[in-house]
Amino acid sequence: MTTPPRWGTPRSKRPTYGHHLARVGQALGWNLFDWQRLVADVALEHDNGRYRYRTVGVSVGRQNGKTALAASRIALELLQPGHVVAFTAQDRGMARYLWDAHCELILDSSMSKRVRRVMRANGQEALIMSNGAQYRVVTPNRKGSRGLTCDLVVIDEALHIDMDVIAAVQPTMATKNNAQLWILSNAGDANSTMLAHYRNLGHQERDGDEGRLCWLEWAPADDKIDALDEAVWRQAIPTLAEAGGVTLDAVAEAAQTTEPELFAREWLNVWPNIGAVAVIDMHLWEKLERTDVMLGHQVVLGIDVAPNRDSATIAACGRNGAWTPVEIIDHRAHVGWIQDRVVELWNKWHAPVVIDGGAPAGSFIVPLEQAGVEVMPVGMRDYARACGSFYDAVVDETVTHLGDRLLTDAVGAASKRKLAEQWAWNRRSTVDITPLVAATLARWGVVAGATVRPKPGVF
Repeated sequence: MTTPPRWGTPRSKRPTYGHHLARVGQALGWNLFDWQRLVADVALEHDNGRYRYRTVGVSVGRQNGKTALAASRIALELLQPGHVVAFTAQDRGMARYLWDAHCELILDSSMSKRVRRVMRANGQEALIMSNGAQYRVVTPNRKGSRGLTCDLVVIDEALHIDMDVIAAVQPTMATKNNAQLWILSNAGDANSTMLAHYRNLGHQERDGDEGRLCWLEWAPADDKIDALDEAVWRQAIPTLAEAGGVTLDAVAEAAQTTEPELFAREWLNVWPNIGAVAVIDMHLWEKLERTDVMLGHQVVLGIDVAPNRDSATIAACGRNGAWTPVEIIDHRAHVGWIQDRVVELWNKWHAPVVIDGGAPAGSFIVPLEQAGVEVMPVGMRDYARACGSFYDAVVDETVTHLGDRLLTDAVGAASKRKLAEQWAWNRRSTVDITPLVAATLARWGVVAGATVRPKPGVF
């Protein structure tokens, strides 16, 4: 029996095409490992021929056979007349390299007699089957898949892929009732926003009852791990010590010679902050959802920008009796929209803006001041005080929120980082925490007495 995934969509009683994928794998020259067969059986469940899951995510450490699994899934799709498969990876060079490897596997197998031709010209790469099916490589950007209509899209090394790629490939399958998107990767880091997004969804939907996402992730059973413990290795590496799998000697050497965080991420599939303990009790946070409490008066805005500047949030806080309600006013990708939006809000509400001067959002302090907006910059010490004050308000149950999913996700993912003798929210999270930081800053503006020019009405 295979090492079970730590998080995994369970196998249901539905029929599956997993055995077909296993036979295709054999035709390509290998027998699937138990973990690969489990993925195949769950991912290819169907109702009268229609796949149960439209998106399949597979997360496992390196050298366990993700490439073989992907090649088998691609080859299976190519047996369907006229179907189109698109493949991409972290960059076009790697995508082309892996596409070539997949093509060679097919050409060296019994499936070669089904191949009509292979086109290898740069930008025109395609393996064409005699049944009209095609296998193409695409560049991992928003333009790479334009013009294609796909039955299967496979993204390998997904930790390096941006959400823009997903936004581009999803329309290629929009007219296909039985299309699938496969996402394969080992653990990511703070920059792996796309992978983190699907991982979070996968953890929420792993019961598999209603969602169309299948997620299977192998990792240590506990968040706190001893990276030198062989028992931990066996929990996270499903092919460990199996014939043709990862060897104990290889893992032992890596554990002794590789930087611990890198070893944990690459071999054990551990995200950098997996061991972080949530700062805020989520049961308590959920209790604080109040849709009947408005912002009130003394409204202040807070702005935060993600470290890589790929997203930003504007939040608001005010006073309403004993409450300091917070809410998300705007959240968008990138930062080009911020100044115009803040000026618009200033002209309407005259709500001052709190910005952490040492954070990425600090670049907007001068432009906003020049535009006439009242800005309250905070330094490191006040930012730490703001974080502590927000935490205390949650514990004291004096802050409220509207149940905004972005803010709730940020609260659940937030961990601490040491800041002088205090602490602050750790911006290097695998989840976008700009909603939490923006709300924290907005609330600090209220409790610290930011200058407000009264004006009737609220947001």
